[in-house]
Amino acid sequence: MEYLKKHINNIVSLNEEEWNVLKNGIQEISCAKGDLILSEGDECDFIGIIKTGLFRFYTTKEGNEKTNEFWFPMDYFSDYRSYLTNTPSNFNIEAMSPGTIWKLKRTYMYKLYEESVNFNKLGRIVSEQLFLKKALRLDGFLKDSPKERYLQLLIKDPNILQAVPQYMIASYLGITPESLSRIRKRI
Repeated sequence: MEYLKKHINNIVSLNEEEWNVLKNGIQEISCAKGDLILSEGDECDFIGIIKTGLFRFYTTKEGNEKTNEFWFPMDYFSDYRSYLTNTPSNFNIEAMSPGTIWKLKRTYMYKLYEESVNFNKLGRIVSEQLFLKKALRLDGFLKDSPKERYLQLLIKDPNILQAVPQYMIASYLGITPESLSRIRKRI
């Protein structure tokens, strides 16, 4: 938890009392490879942070998995649409490797907002980071070539090729596995 405390204090400076209140609402959960943190059809009622491991956000359409996002250590994660609207998720969150996450339930977070301006600031910054991650991904689809998106993914986590099957990476990039093979050969 000290690592998380340091990370959060880089965002907003919490005093010891505020940290203890926040810590009481955080669940630390160990995940095995393949565990579903969120299943399609369930409501996402949490914001999480990846402590260790690799996770993905995906849906299934006509029998095909569509990977929307990969999350790495210290990334915030959620199905934020489901979180905000209290509606069932259209996505799954899956552990791609053994890992550990920290989860904070929506009801607890909303309670924290009432207690301190620092919790409001923390919630706003986390929300902004979740939004920016989605906006940058959309920008990438609109402005970058598949090769550029692939190279950006490799910069974010060079070990992803060993951890994730090629068809998932291709799905994330919005291309076929064959197109990904051609890109990889040209690099």
